Amino acid sequence: MTTVRLLAATYAALGLLAAGTHLPWLLAVVCLAALVAIGELWLRALTGEAMPPVARIGLAIASGLVSLPFVAITLHAAGVTIGTLSIAIGLAVLVTLLGGAVLVRERSGAAPADPRLPRMILAVGIPALLTLVAGFGSLQLYDRLPHPPPPGYTSLALNGWAAGIDRPVAIPARGVKVPVRISSAGLPAATEPLRVRMGARLVSGRTLAVAADATSSVDVFVPAPPDACLHRIEISLGASSTIFYGRGPATRGAATC
Repeated sequence: MTTVRLLAATYAALGLLAAGTHLPWLLAVVCLAALVAIGELWLRALTGEAMPPVARIGLAIASGLVSLPFVAITLHAAGVTIGTLSIAIGLAVLVTLLGGAVLVRERSGAAPADPRLPRMILAVGIPALLTLVAGFGSLQLYDRLPHPPPPGYTSLALNGWAAGIDRPVAIPARGVKVPVRISSAGLPAATEPLRVRMGARLVSGRTLAVAADATSSVDVFVPAPPDACLHRIEISLGASSTIFYGRGPATRGAATC
């Protein structure tokens, strides 16, 4: 296969990859074919020497597979979001550079490509395609099999302005209302104890209704600590809890911490 035809076929495969499709298996086949073609371009660009077809196709596959993470790492380093379109464009740029290098080498009088290469690609590609189809079918079948339901949970986290707490909070004498986010999934509606502890001391407690499969926000009142020392403040809902640290207002004659 001439380099011009190989480049045209590679660009066509990358175009299909960039366009996307509702058939994931087709994208996988197109991507695999494009990577093998890119690997062959690597070999033509780096060496013009003839080699046995089996060794050549093996090196082409390895070089093509290495090209995919190479492009992904380059996109990540450049701050580009990695997706089907960006990967396709990155591979197209790589193909353009490799194709230019190959054309320059061929015009300088390097040895032509091995004419047995297309038949070897088919000999390796057909079993690879069958393996891909069998693997994809197995994954689809596994997804359709019955699976045990995931375990349910109830979570508690600081919410609103409290979600940005990254240092001890100065709590005024009147106390403060701390917003918390309550999420529940996979569990029936229930009533859980909502408690506030300051160190080991329980400072408030009440029951709270938790809806099934829902997320809500609740303001929890936290009284001021008795002094300006650092206190561990824990808000818990059943077995879930969240923690931050706070200080009370400074008073004259207070003991040092």
